[in-house]
Amino acid sequence: MYRGVTDEEIYLKYRDELIRYASILAGPSNAEDVLSSVVTRLYRSRRTLNQIESPRPYLMKAVLNEALNRRTRNVHAEVGEIAVEPVRSDPEVLDAVMDLPTQQRAATYLTYWCGMNSDEVGDLMGCRPATVRRYLHLAKKKLAEVLDDGE
Repeated sequence: MYRGVTDEEIYLKYRDELIRYASILAGPSNAEDVLSSVVTRLYRSRRTLNQIESPRPYLMKAVLNEALNRRTRNVHAEVGEIAVEPVRSDPEVLDAVMDLPTQQRAATYLTYWCGMNSDEVGDLMGCRPATVRRYLHLAKKKLAEVLDDGE
């Protein structure tokens, strides 16, 4: 628990990272809305971030869940350039990544852009490391198909 630390301080500590993550998952035009929905839901539940033992994984999973919920509700993400791009990359590769299913995109982003291993990604996504490796395998297969067709 984060005793003596306010919710605002915790939120500000992770905000930029969460916005980048939401941009990858839901598109840059929806990133702020995704994060706002997560925070709103948190406050409605009357739970505070400083009551949560590990707020970062909790928030990352909440952002992923919200992005998945939006996709399910047919709220389509705007595919295009990422507003807060963590690493320079080929626009063709970025477009191909944005076309991946949300969970494969999340695993790809956290692994290759953030440099996390499958255990860390699994913790943030709320799944087993083997599931992360499966998402990465499927993403690599799909990206190879798409990028090979472009040549």
